[in-house]
Formats: sequence, structure tokens, C-alpha cells
Amino acid sequence: MEIYTSAACLVTVLCSFATSSAKEICHHDRGSHSNAGFNGQMKGSHHLHWCGNVSYNISGSSCCNGTITLGLSQLVADCCGSVAYNPLNEICCGRILTRSSTYAKCCGKDVYLTTTHLCCGKNNIFQRKENHSCCGKETYDMTTHCCCTNPTLEVKSKHETCCSKATDSRKKTESQQGSPPTRTLPILSDLNCGSETYNPHEQICCSGNLYKASALTKCCGEDAYTLSDDDVLCCNGILHRNVPEQSECVGGVIYTPANTTCQMSNRPRLGEHCCGGQTINPRTHICCNGHSHNKMNGNFCCGSEVYDHHNQFLRCCSGHLYNLTHLRGNAECCGSLLLKYSHHICCSSSTNSIMYDTKGNHHCCGHYYYNTSLWSCCAEHLKPTPKPNSSPAEYRLKPLTDLIPEMCNKTVFFGKVESVALENDLRHVVLKVVWQVNMKSENFIKDPWLHVSLDHCSSPATDNGMTYLWEENHNGKYKLLSHPVDLTSDIYMLYSVCYQKKG
Repeated sequence: MEIYTSAACLVTVLCSFATSSAKEICHHDRGSHSNAGFNGQMKGSHHLHWCGNVSYNISGSSCCNGTITLGLSQLVADCCGSVAYNPLNEICCGRILTRSSTYAKCCGKDVYLTTTHLCCGKNNIFQRKENHSCCGKETYDMTTHCCCTNPTLEVKSKHETCCSKATDSRKKTESQQGSPPTRTLPILSDLNCGSETYNPHEQICCSGNLYKASALTKCCGEDAYTLSDDDVLCCNGILHRNVPEQSECVGGVIYTPANTTCQMSNRPRLGEHCCGGQTINPRTHICCNGHSHNKMNGNFCCGSEVYDHHNQFLRCCSGHLYNLTHLRGNAECCGSLLLKYSHHICCSSSTNSIMYDTKGNHHCCGHYYYNTSLWSCCAEHLKPTPKPNSSPAEYRLKPLTDLIPEMCNKTVFFGKVESVALENDLRHVVLKVVWQVNMKSENFIKDPWLHVSLDHCSSPATDNGMTYLWEENHNGKYKLLSHPVDLTSDIYMLYSVCYQKKG
């Protein structure tokens, strides 16, 4: 069977089973991100966020009190005054300090460990003792004394009259509040938003701005909104207000019921296809996020641009097209950024890809970059229990488009995660084989159900119901290669590129 025919059949079959909304994207690229890169020459313009009067890219920079910090994404940073820092490995106590423990917390401008000390008042640190608690700026033994308000906080002997009132008041407060919530990561007790500390149960921090929290409150860039608001729409990190009901964000563009037909008041003529505010002939042109391009310039979209995947000087990184003509050496994608220099590392998960400056004794855990003396990582989940002999993940997952054309020379397959079970240190995965790819001989795997065993902690996390690209090694073991794939655009692109490469 010719590969070209198989590729066409694959798309036809997949689209036939897709919903009506999925069918509409069978021949379009996936939505682009609104972040630009540091390196390389970028083709086209992309939306940037603003820090004061200066634009910046939240994938590789942070904004704190109107000041931009380069090299640290706002997606993983907190602010210490006007400087951004990584709260996983650092702590802000009036100044940025290296975190010595996951249990480190600020007491004024000093750091203390919540496991060994108490912070009373604003800046008084005491050795933690059994049955001792704070009363204002000092500690007291709760078995022999109490903390009274007369009108200031004072330590009194238990036979004092005020002690019974203080005890009743404390019990009433505890019964109303209940037990304090268990925190998986102690760092949550030290949350900062800009230059302010806040309680995440009462407030929500949106890029340095505090808002009142509720179960329906969500962030949209620097703004907050509630899911019950029917006149707002969050589109690529930008909050739009006073939009008509039932409006949708598609590819960074807001479509309302009145302008779904090419954003024009008049319906297009029969046979014409919409592309932004104009119509196109899909036989000669391609539509990329509302922008029309001649197919002679390429037949794959990268954000709003079109490109020829055979051009080795062009690289598409999550919807951003880079020209590599003026760059020397190899460059790879890190989300929407271009990772080129050896002193940078890319940490990625299925939700984010973040670029960091490389540091000793640091490793990736999903899209976080952590100090191994403070944290441990298991299946892309951080835990405040460092394990000296733990084996961090030796590789990171990539979007399928970043693996092309490397995959054209390998035998790989698309497998859907049906169920997962944990046994000792192994994660056993049952896969439903969706499609096998082999440019030499293309056949279905005889048994569509495949049982795969992975080292649990050192392997990236997988989600039930998601389809990934897998590779079988020579020793009969399987390796997870990609982030979850799109069963229409991603697989179609892999077949198209590999077939044309073979030709």
C-alpha cells in the first residue's frame, strides 16, 4: 500500500468519526500561543503583554511592579519587590535568598524553618518547643499559661481570670475554622503576589494583581473574571469585556454570532470559504488563523503564517515561525521560544514549556526547574522530600511537530492510554494502538492492545484517554516520545512530511 494513500485514508477515517467542530480543523493548524521568542528572527507579529509602557513575553520574562526580569517566565515566577524569582528554589524576605529547605519561611527579613522554630510577631524567632505557642512577640507554655488580651496580647498564668475567656475564645475559633488544610507543598504558606503576601483561600493572584477569590474566579493574564460573567471572554490571556453572549475565542480571534461568516455583515457567495474578513478558494490558498496564503508558499500553517516544511531554515515553534538563516548550529523549540544556547535548558509538561538558565544540581520536573537538594520528582510531580539516589527523567516529551522529520526514519506508533496501574516502581500501561508508522512497510499491529511497563518516577506522566507517540527499542521496551497528539492535524502532518521526504 502506498503511504500517500494511507495518509489520505487516515485523515478521511479520522474526520469521519470526528464531531462537526473537529471536522472543521482537519486541514488547519492547531491554535497558536501568544508568546514570542528570544532568539532568531521571527516572521510575523505576535501579541505581547505590557509591563508599564514596555512590551514583554511571559514565556521568557516576568513583570514585577513595572520592571521586567529577563530569563524567567512569569508562568513559574513570583515577585520580590521589582525582581522576579523562582519560588521553588528561592524565597523572598525583603530580599531574594536561596531556599535552604522546603519548610523555610520568612520572619521579617530573616528565614526560619517551620519544623524547628516559631515566628512570633513580625520578626521574633524562637526555638520550637513542645506545647509552646506564640502570644504576640513571645512564646508561652500552653500547659501552664495562656495568652490574654488586656487589651494587648500578654502571657498570664492559668489561674488568671482572663485565661478561661482566652481558652473559650480559642476553642470557638478552632471549631469555626476547623483543622487547617493539609498542604502537600509547604511553600503554599509563603505565597507572594507582587510585593504582597496573600491567603490563596481568600484571594487569587493574576500576574501580580490580587483579586477576591471564589470557586468561579479565574485569571486571564493580569485580570480576573468569574465563569458566571456572560459579557466577558478570555482569549489568549487577554480579557475582553462587553462581548456579545455566546462569543467564542478561536485562534486568538473573537467570533460572535453576528460575525461568524467571515466577520462580514453579508453572507459570502455559495462555494466561498471564510478566512478572517475575506473569502478564499481552498484549492489554491490556505487559511492560517484568519490570514490567507497562496499554497505555492507552503501548505502548513504556523500561527498566522504559512511555511514549507522542506525549508531547513524555517522552524515553527508552537505557532511562531523563526528564520534560522542567521543562526549557527542546531536550534530546537521550547514552546514558542527557540532554544539555541548551551546555557539554557527547556523543561516541559503537557501544559507548558519553560526556558531556564542551567544550574548545577538542578533538574526538570515537568515544566518546573527544581533544586534536587530541596525537592524530589516523581512522574512530573514535585514533593518536598529530596531523595539523593533518585533518578530524574532523562528526556522530555516534545510536541509531535518538533519530532518531525526525525521520526520518519523510525518505527513508531500512536497509542491511546486506556488504563494505568502501579506496581512497586513500575507503571503498567494498557495501550490501544491507534496507528503504526513505518516508512518501509506499513501494517497494523496484529494485537491492537499493548501492555507497556515504564519506570514510574523517571518517566513523564500520562493521562487516561490521551494518545501519544511511542517507540519500541531494540530490547523490546517502549519509550514515550510526544505530548498528547491531535488525531487529525498532527498525524496528518507526520504522514505528509515523511511521505514527501521519502519521495
